[in-house]
Amino acid sequence: MSFAGRLYKYAFLLLSIVAFARCQKEDIHNGRVPLAGVDGVYLYKDEVEILYAVQGQGVDSAAFFEEYIANWVTDALFYNKALDNVASTNDIEKMVESYRKSLILSIYQDKLINQHLVPEISQEEVFAFYKQNPTLFELEEPLIKGLVLKLPLKSPKMNDVRRWCMRREAEDLEKLEKYSINNAAFYECFIEDWATMGSVVAHTPLTLYQLNERLSRKDIIEFSDDGYVYFIGADSIIPKGGQKPLDMVKPEIIELLVNSKKAKFIKERKHTLYIEAQNRGEIEIMNEQASKAAQ
Repeated sequence: MSFAGRLYKYAFLLLSIVAFARCQKEDIHNGRVPLAGVDGVYLYKDEVEILYAVQGQGVDSAAFFEEYIANWVTDALFYNKALDNVASTNDIEKMVESYRKSLILSIYQDKLINQHLVPEISQEEVFAFYKQNPTLFELEEPLIKGLVLKLPLKSPKMNDVRRWCMRREAEDLEKLEKYSINNAAFYECFIEDWATMGSVVAHTPLTLYQLNERLSRKDIIEFSDDGYVYFIGADSIIPKGGQKPLDMVKPEIIELLVNSKKAKFIKERKHTLYIEAQNRGEIEIMNEQASKAAQ
């Protein structure tokens, strides 16, 4: 064979080896495009593209990819370093297994509850729980229903404002609402909803004690300070230490009762499972006291 022929043969063989190696390398990634790799673990383009679609709105894609790749490589290197320096992996495996067990139990319990329990809570149950557990709903600060109005001293129609605040009928409140748009420094009406006394005090120069003391004597107070006149009306007050209104704590009570029913349901299912397994002879208890305790 001529020199040119041998050269062509060797060139073809070299190209074949390179092509084979390239194919082998591509097979490792199963057609996916790697962006970075650390110790045989790779970050792929499609993974980052998904993250960018979710998190990268309004961010330059090139900058997002660059930052994410740098963080991924840094975390991978740090994790490998941690593996080299954590002495006991048995403890970690136990923690992982414990978490896995807890996760499986939690998922199974949720599945059982969703399939077999509809924890409907009646109004009677809510009211009974509310009455039987007053200490759970003690107020840490007073509640009030009413209104608070802050006006500059020289505001117009002050006598009308006094009358509206004193009567607090529906038409009066409507007039106060319209008047306050152009004249009030602050106005809030909470006739229908409870507000904390502290939230009212925050808009006045009074202390909590002063406001409580004044409202204990009359349901509408007026005073001025620092260029403003204040009107505070109280339709209802629940003092500190009193019980929160039922309508305020009803969602909390329902959640407590639902969780209680769920816990009772799971406890009963566990007991049934134990008795059935015991009757089938699947349980071995080596200690009589332990057997009684388990039941």
